[in-house]
Amino acid sequence: MREFEIGVIGAGINGVLISYFLLESGFKNIALFEKRYPGSGGTFRCATGIRPSFTSREHVEAMKRSIELWDYLSKRFNFEYRRDGYLWILNRERDVSIFEKIIDFQRSLGLQTRFISPEEIREIVPYMNTSSIIAGVYDPLAGKADNFKALLNILNYVVKNGVKLYTNTFVNKIIVENSRLKGIETSNGFFKVNTLIVASGTGSRDLLKTINIDLPIENVPKHALITEAYKYCIKPLIIDWSSSSYFVQVFHGGLLIGAEMEEKPGGRAVNKISYLYRALNIWIKYFPWLAETHVLRYWTGYYDMTPDHHPIIGPVDEVDNLYLATGFSGHGFMMAPAVAESIRDYVLYGKPKLEVMENMKLERFRKQRLIKEIIVFG
Repeated sequence: MREFEIGVIGAGINGVLISYFLLESGFKNIALFEKRYPGSGGTFRCATGIRPSFTSREHVEAMKRSIELWDYLSKRFNFEYRRDGYLWILNRERDVSIFEKIIDFQRSLGLQTRFISPEEIREIVPYMNTSSIIAGVYDPLAGKADNFKALLNILNYVVKNGVKLYTNTFVNKIIVENSRLKGIETSNGFFKVNTLIVASGTGSRDLLKTINIDLPIENVPKHALITEAYKYCIKPLIIDWSSSSYFVQVFHGGLLIGAEMEEKPGGRAVNKISYLYRALNIWIKYFPWLAETHVLRYWTGYYDMTPDHHPIIGPVDEVDNLYLATGFSGHGFMMAPAVAESIRDYVLYGKPKLEVMENMKLERFRKQRLIKEIIVFG
């Protein structure tokens, strides 16, 4: 029988960082399970952005801590991380009024988010057509990281230091007896684990159903494309608020574009030719030269959405030594360091040092203590 002190399900950035924080805290017998290959879920499909500019105290405080940790991790594991900002572009007067309140809230929590004029936008993004823009909102603390090197460099470290990685291993069922965790059934057989962390993104709800726990998560299909590489010149991640679309130049030069499409929660993520027209048409008005670009790849994935757009972090009351890190609603990559640190704290101390993380436990849905977040896009 294969027995581990700790099992982590999901080798995306959250599962890998959870393994790292636990390893650094002295745990030695750790197994990391991945149904395909590391990063194959949301991590390698994400926009790479990292921002504190949210509309809940929980998100803002978690992201302020995450940004501190991203800086440390990027230096330790030699991957690129830059604070080149987020730029929100506003084309409607009513959106300016909404963001006046948002900026006041964010600044009350120590952020430096501010309105900027179209002229200032052109200073930050010299190649941008601002003729249709009323105002911009700039978050200078935000930035982006190399999602591929971040995951792979940290994964390489934890595996070299004893974490056992099982790829192509699908976890079918959690085994619980009398509220006590016994182990997991997988496509690779049974594993006994004393503590289990579920960080499996879109698969988390089905997995928890095997112990009769219904997570309030719906998987919503999302779309993204990337173009041929250009000289690196567009530093911030840019959001067109009116269309819920984002535009970011990744470090190797490609332009990554995500845009909202009408999709049913729970639907299958499939490529649609209409997405290419929609995504490029949104951004051609800001960057007319995009009409001549070549699209290299187009992929789909999912946001694992909760009703309040906040993740589910922490213990499951019904089962001893079972913890969740899921339901990120599109923000899993950016939040991962603070989430991993908090899961480590739960395992070691029974509560997180970052107090706002306690508001994100699964029990909030049963107790009707939902948290409001309105800045979700893509």
